[in-house]
Amino acid sequence: MSGNDQRKRTRLQQLSDRLIFSLTGKKPRHKHPHIPSEKVLFSEDFNKPVVIIPKREPVVKKKKPGLLKRLVNPKNKYRSNSHHGGIHLNPPAIPPEREGAGFTDSDISQIAVEDRPRPPMPAKATPKPQRKRKSLHRILFGTRKKKQEPVRLVIENKSDDKHVIRKALRTESYALLNSLGFYILAYLTVYLIYQFSTALVASNFNIDSVLFYYEIYFPIGNASPLWNRFNIIAITFAGPFIAILTTLILLRAVLLREKLGPQFRLYLLWVAFHSATHFLGAFVAGIATSQGFGYVADWLFINVFFRILISLVFLFMLTITGYNSAVFALETIPSGIRQQRWRLSLSLGLRFILPWIIGGLMVIAIKFPDSAPQHPNIMVYDAVIIATMGFMVIPVFFNRKARPRSLAERPPEFKRPPGILVFVSAIVALVVFRLIFERGLHLVINFSFDVGFYR
Repeated sequence: MSGNDQRKRTRLQQLSDRLIFSLTGKKPRHKHPHIPSEKVLFSEDFNKPVVIIPKREPVVKKKKPGLLKRLVNPKNKYRSNSHHGGIHLNPPAIPPEREGAGFTDSDISQIAVEDRPRPPMPAKATPKPQRKRKSLHRILFGTRKKKQEPVRLVIENKSDDKHVIRKALRTESYALLNSLGFYILAYLTVYLIYQFSTALVASNFNIDSVLFYYEIYFPIGNASPLWNRFNIIAITFAGPFIAILTTLILLRAVLLREKLGPQFRLYLLWVAFHSATHFLGAFVAGIATSQGFGYVADWLFINVFFRILISLVFLFMLTITGYNSAVFALETIPSGIRQQRWRLSLSLGLRFILPWIIGGLMVIAIKFPDSAPQHPNIMVYDAVIIATMGFMVIPVFFNRKARPRSLAERPPEFKRPPGILVFVSAIVALVVFRLIFERGLHLVINFSFDVGFYR
């Protein structure tokens, strides 16, 4: 079709469009001719392959960013090539090997469509591992050292040989006396620290105190004007506060050291247990008897519901503390005994559960007063504190996941552990404690601190 025919066609089409619009009020729809996306060239020789020439897409030029955008964001999406990390996001259309050989665009268009290599995908950046936040349980009871691979234990069944069983019972009987002696010595240590802390704070308010073997006595009486709400809370809270502070220091710092001997480690473990019960268990005993630590709840006017709730929480904390302290308990037992399940169960029962029962009864019996105390329910208060030790000792027996370090030295076959010597020393210390504090130790502590000009 020539150019004149094309112009006539367009003029006639315009006239027809105007007529249709004036009659119908609608613009006519024209069918656009289908433009093939690719051109097929048929060769005269049927033996030759058909050549398909792809249609070249128009090159769309991207607008260049302004000066302000380039200054604010120099690495933006308008850049054609990105060399970050050695990856080309927009590879060149002409492969480098063909470009060097002298091929042009017209030569490439005559070649049949072939598989083009896909551009390499950018490597995914590996996210940095997020640092897990430590929970409160891990902060209080976790260890600072990295976790070591658990040692594979050889679990042996109970031996049927009566000679082996008798020998194990003979050895564990000395271990029982040894642990029982340390239980009594640790209780006396914690009791004296507890009462001396109370007397020290009371002396700060000009209140004298007399320390007996069963209670701390205040000569000013209960109706003295020196008493007020603040000093009652401060005096009764001083002993439990020092006790829980001792527990945290021992469990979080001292018992983690590897150079402690098994005997000294066992003594410090009993001190930590008694200190925990003189705070967590003392609150439960104070709520039940309105003595000791219970004065804090009374003078803070805590509701009965919250008293029971706090008591249950403290008992649960005792259980968790005892369960997590099984590692320190197992470190006091030789590694040769820990490899046998029946020996380990026997050792835990005779070294921790029986000393708690027998030692608690001995302490209650030796502290039973021969006269009426100033606080009528003070013996029940001490008995409940001793009974709450079971919430720490019994979970040690059921913690099978504990992985102790091999620190305890296995005693030689011919040498017995010094169980009798430790037990006799504890009995002597218990009797001396009763005799010294039977008449009462009057504590008068004066603090004098004055600052002024000399002239």
